[in-house]
Amino acid sequence: MYCISVNYKKADVSFREKLAFSEEVQHALADKAVENEHITGCVLLCTCNRTELYFSGAPSAISAAKALLSEFGSVSEGELAPVLMIFSEDAAVRHLFKVACGIESMVMGEDEILGQTKNAFRTAMERSCTSYELNMIFQHAIACAKRIKTETTLSGIPVSTATLAANAAADFGGQVSVLVIGASGKIGSSTVKNLLAHKNVRVSATRRSCGGEVLFSPEDVHIVGYSDRYYAVNGADVIISATGSPHYTITKNRLEESVTDKKKRLFIDLAVPHDIEEAVADIPWASLLDIDHFGELARKNNRVKMSGAQAAAAIIEKETDELKKELLIRDFLPEAEHIGKKLVEVPFEKLLFRLKAELDHKELSHVLKILEELGE
Repeated sequence: MYCISVNYKKADVSFREKLAFSEEVQHALADKAVENEHITGCVLLCTCNRTELYFSGAPSAISAAKALLSEFGSVSEGELAPVLMIFSEDAAVRHLFKVACGIESMVMGEDEILGQTKNAFRTAMERSCTSYELNMIFQHAIACAKRIKTETTLSGIPVSTATLAANAAADFGGQVSVLVIGASGKIGSSTVKNLLAHKNVRVSATRRSCGGEVLFSPEDVHIVGYSDRYYAVNGADVIISATGSPHYTITKNRLEESVTDKKKRLFIDLAVPHDIEEAVADIPWASLLDIDHFGELARKNNRVKMSGAQAAAAIIEKETDELKKELLIRDFLPEAEHIGKKLVEVPFEKLLFRLKAELDHKELSHVLKILEELGE
């Protein structure tokens, strides 16, 4: 098997966008690939961070695959060359296993890539684009990724500030009403998306009076004017601020003047410089967490995740070795009966000396042990 990949490690988003093929184009590319005399099967994996073509065939298939990416991406092979990553045989198999379990993801251990890999493989099978070898390799890679998900800490541990902040808000207790100040910014919008993934959270977000893009539907997020933010705090349990403003979005004095319900509230400040005046932490009914808190939590989580990545790598080594043995046996089986008959005619001592000449001492030791057990 081979793999050619354009991914976030070497290609920026503007280049990756050229290879972000629609479903219709993906089907056309795969169909044309298997029509090529050099390619015996292929699976196309296309996500926001990577476009990868896995294929079986002769070594000459690599050139054919590069030409296909160039053609369907409307980029020259010269433009493609600096960002293209090429994996052959064992390296291609190992790369697929790492991709499927999330080790190769921009956010290490993210779960979405496993589903995307399964869908890509399923689509290729349904369109009769795969070979026996590709089927076996992808089935093992998907099974391995599931094992890693359940047996290691690689998945399920958030490391992004937005995810950690949303989790903190959702864990505040019961049904939670969250006000996000600065939802149109990068961190703010990402935080809102993470908040919406929690069923116990209702989200409100500020919008400046001068307008601006509405990023979320009214059914998902209740929009309030930025000038009404203190009034909106009255209806919120958690207030998250993530703007690029040089001034405070929330101050202690205004907060105490505006809030009539003195229930416990959590304030989360994700901005640099601070959005929320630090003196807010002195208010008896207010707790304040800033970006440094989540940064330290992210670093701790990342250390745990890296430990999970090491465990995942060990599992991948074992699983790919098992796969390679199955492929070897599969290729050997058609000749097994004939070879078995020929071995009967070969003096056992001749076989032993041949094994001694071809194997190192550890390999020879294993083979001799097996022969001893078979002779018992």
